[in-house]
Amino acid sequence: MASDPRAARALGLWTASWLGGLLVAGLLWVGEPSVQWPVLLVPAVWALVALRPRRPSGPSPAAPPPPAMPPPAAGYRTDTVERPALRPHERGDSRR
Repeated sequence: MASDPRAARALGLWTASWLGGLLVAGLLWVGEPSVQWPVLLVPAVWALVALRPRRPSGPSPAAPPPPAMPPPAAGYRTDTVERPALRPHERGDSRR
């Protein structure tokens, strides 16, 4: 991911131009341009999105630092990702 707004804009325009070129080539090769021309709106919209003004990424110097997280309670594991599986009879559920 580009962090510099100019680099992001250049990458977006480069991608839109290649997408437009490939779509035009495919349209002329196997398509019917008089009917399928709206397909070319996709790279045009892509280029407009790439040209929109961007803010620099990262925290601004005037922004306050994010609040600190309180430490976890003793005996509480924060490194687990999975939850234990509950079987139907453990939930008190009589369905099968």
